[in-house]
Amino acid sequence: MKRSHVKKLLTVLLLVGLCGCSAMQLRQEFIGYFANDVKISKNKQTQSFDMSASDCITKIKDVLRVMGAVVRENRRRQYLAADNFQNAFRSAIDTTPVGILVTSKAAKKCDVEIASNNPALAVFVSSEISKKLNPRPEEEATK
Repeated sequence: MKRSHVKKLLTVLLLVGLCGCSAMQLRQEFIGYFANDVKISKNKQTQSFDMSASDCITKIKDVLRVMGAVVRENRRRQYLAADNFQNAFRSAIDTTPVGILVTSKAAKKCDVEIASNNPALAVFVSSEISKKLNPRPEEEATK
Protein backbone atom coordinates (compact mmCIF):
# COMPACT_ATOMS: atom_id res chain seq x y z
CA MET A 1 0.00 0.00 0.00
CA LYS A 2 1.32 3.44 -0.84
CA ARG A 3 2.30 5.75 1.93
CA SER A 4 -0.35 8.32 0.89
CA HIS A 5 -3.09 5.66 1.13
CA VAL A 6 -1.94 4.71 4.61
CA LYS A 7 -2.06 8.37 5.70
CA LYS A 8 -5.57 8.78 4.31
CA LEU A 9 -6.73 5.60 6.03
CA LEU A 10 -5.23 6.69 9.35
CA THR A 11 -6.84 10.12 9.00
CA VAL A 12 -10.25 8.57 8.39
CA LEU A 13 -9.85 6.22 11.36
CA LEU A 14 -8.78 9.12 13.56
CA LEU A 15 -11.80 11.20 12.51
CA VAL A 16 -14.16 8.27 13.19
CA GLY A 17 -12.55 7.78 16.59
CA LEU A 18 -12.89 11.46 17.46
CA CYS A 19 -16.53 11.76 16.43
CA GLY A 20 -17.57 11.03 20.01
CA CYS A 21 -19.92 8.14 19.27
CA SER A 22 -19.60 5.01 21.31
CA ALA A 23 -19.76 1.69 19.48
CA MET A 24 -23.36 1.16 20.67
CA GLN A 25 -24.52 4.56 19.46
CA LEU A 26 -22.76 4.14 16.13
CA ARG A 27 -24.38 0.73 15.61
CA GLN A 28 -27.83 2.05 16.46
CA GLU A 29 -27.43 5.12 14.27
CA PHE A 30 -26.52 3.12 11.19
CA ILE A 31 -28.50 -0.08 11.77
CA GLY A 32 -31.12 0.73 14.37
CA TYR A 33 -32.28 -1.28 17.32
CA PHE A 34 -31.49 -5.00 16.96
CA ALA A 35 -34.04 -7.79 17.43
CA ASN A 36 -31.98 -9.17 20.30
CA ASP A 37 -32.07 -5.75 22.00
CA VAL A 38 -35.87 -5.97 21.99
CA LYS A 39 -35.86 -9.53 23.38
CA ILE A 40 -33.62 -8.67 26.34
CA SER A 41 -35.03 -5.20 27.06
CA LYS A 42 -36.41 -4.73 30.56
CA ASN A 43 -38.70 -1.92 29.40
CA LYS A 44 -40.39 -3.61 26.45
CA GLN A 45 -44.09 -3.45 25.74
CA THR A 46 -45.74 -6.73 24.71
CA GLN A 47 -49.07 -7.16 22.92
CA SER A 48 -50.95 -9.97 21.19
CA PHE A 49 -53.01 -9.62 18.03
CA ASP A 50 -55.40 -11.94 16.23
CA MET A 51 -53.78 -11.81 12.79
CA SER A 52 -50.87 -13.37 10.96
CA ALA A 53 -47.40 -11.98 11.63
CA SER A 54 -47.15 -10.85 8.00
CA ASP A 55 -50.42 -8.90 8.19
CA CYS A 56 -49.38 -7.45 11.54
CA ILE A 57 -46.03 -6.22 10.18
CA THR A 58 -47.77 -4.57 7.23
CA LYS A 59 -50.26 -2.79 9.51
CA ILE A 60 -47.57 -1.73 11.98
CA LYS A 61 -45.51 -0.23 9.15
CA ASP A 62 -48.57 1.77 8.07
CA VAL A 63 -49.09 3.06 11.63
CA LEU A 64 -45.42 4.04 11.94
CA ARG A 65 -45.41 5.85 8.60
CA VAL A 66 -48.53 7.82 9.55
CA MET A 67 -46.60 8.89 12.67
CA GLY A 68 -43.82 10.16 10.38
CA ALA A 69 -41.30 7.49 11.35
CA VAL A 70 -38.58 6.15 9.09
CA VAL A 71 -39.01 2.36 9.04
CA ARG A 72 -36.45 -0.33 8.24
CA GLU A 73 -37.52 -3.95 7.97
CA ASN A 74 -35.99 -7.39 8.24
CA ARG A 75 -38.89 -9.52 7.03
CA ARG A 76 -37.01 -12.80 7.48
CA ARG A 77 -36.60 -12.09 11.21
CA GLN A 78 -40.04 -10.42 11.43
CA TYR A 79 -38.42 -7.30 12.81
CA LEU A 80 -38.89 -3.56 12.31
CA ALA A 81 -36.66 -0.69 13.41
CA ALA A 82 -38.00 2.85 13.32
CA ASP A 83 -36.90 6.34 14.26
CA ASN A 84 -37.73 9.97 13.48
CA PHE A 85 -40.67 10.19 15.93
CA GLN A 86 -40.06 13.81 16.92
CA ASN A 87 -43.21 15.04 15.12
CA ALA A 88 -45.49 12.56 16.92
CA PHE A 89 -43.71 12.34 20.29
CA ARG A 90 -42.22 15.48 21.82
CA SER A 91 -39.66 13.73 24.05
CA ALA A 92 -37.83 12.06 21.17
CA ILE A 93 -35.04 13.21 18.94
CA ASP A 94 -34.98 12.03 15.34
CA THR A 95 -32.44 9.27 16.04
CA THR A 96 -34.22 7.70 19.02
CA PRO A 97 -34.74 4.13 17.76
CA VAL A 98 -37.69 1.85 18.43
CA GLY A 99 -37.39 -1.88 17.79
CA ILE A 100 -40.46 -3.99 17.06
CA LEU A 101 -40.29 -7.77 16.99
CA VAL A 102 -43.28 -9.76 15.72
CA THR A 103 -43.47 -13.44 16.67
CA SER A 104 -45.94 -15.89 15.11
CA LYS A 105 -47.85 -17.92 17.71
CA ALA A 106 -50.38 -19.60 15.41
CA ALA A 107 -51.79 -19.15 11.91
CA LYS A 108 -53.79 -16.08 12.94
CA LYS A 109 -52.09 -15.08 16.20
CA CYS A 110 -48.92 -13.11 16.86
CA ASP A 111 -47.09 -11.36 19.67
CA VAL A 112 -45.51 -7.93 19.25
CA GLU A 113 -42.65 -6.72 21.44
CA ILE A 114 -41.72 -3.03 21.35
CA ALA A 115 -38.63 -1.53 22.99
CA SER A 116 -36.62 1.68 22.92
CA ASN A 117 -33.85 3.43 24.84
CA ASN A 118 -36.63 5.91 25.68
CA PRO A 119 -39.19 3.81 27.64
CA ALA A 120 -41.87 6.51 27.32
CA LEU A 121 -41.48 6.39 23.52
CA ALA A 122 -41.91 2.59 23.58
CA VAL A 123 -45.14 3.00 25.59
CA PHE A 124 -46.37 5.70 23.18
CA VAL A 125 -45.64 3.63 20.04
CA SER A 126 -47.20 0.55 21.65
CA SER A 127 -50.33 2.54 22.46
CA GLU A 128 -50.61 3.92 18.91
CA ILE A 129 -50.19 0.46 17.42
CA SER A 130 -52.78 -0.97 19.79
CA LYS A 131 -55.30 1.76 18.89
CA LYS A 132 -54.95 1.08 15.17
CA LEU A 133 -54.75 -2.73 15.28
CA ASN A 134 -57.38 -3.27 18.00
CA PRO A 135 -59.95 -0.54 17.30
CA ARG A 136 -62.81 -0.11 19.75
CA PRO A 137 -66.25 -1.17 18.43
CA GLU A 138 -67.42 2.47 18.17
CA GLU A 139 -64.30 3.32 16.12
CA GLU A 140 -65.04 0.49 13.65
CA ALA A 141 -68.62 1.72 13.24
CA THR A 142 -67.42 5.19 12.21
CA LYS A 143 -65.14 3.87 9.46
